[in-house]
Amino acid sequence: MTGENNRETNLKNDRENNPAGPRSHPGTVLDRVKMPPMSGDEALRRFHETHLNARRENGHDSVSDEGGELAKLHPIMRLVALGGTLTLIVGGVLGALYLGSRL
Repeated sequence: MTGENNRETNLKNDRENNPAGPRSHPGTVLDRVKMPPMSGDEALRRFHETHLNARRENGHDSVSDEGGELAKLHPIMRLVALGGTLTLIVGGVLGALYLGSRL
């Protein structure tokens, strides 16, 4: 009997000393972060403001210079990239049609 009482006392002490034990769930980090309630539009506005500020700090003056790698290429290279892409698409479609007709 004394062994069981000691075991129960030890389990009780473990639960009190370790709140993140198997029976209690402290939540996630996001649950503990205190955030003011805001709408989705407000959150997007704040995100875009911080994004613009970060771009300005990194030396980008305006958002208009945002362009992908294709926009930075020489016009002839853009044409070659477009032609290659279209060739791959047409080749894939024709290959699928050819394989489909053989079934």
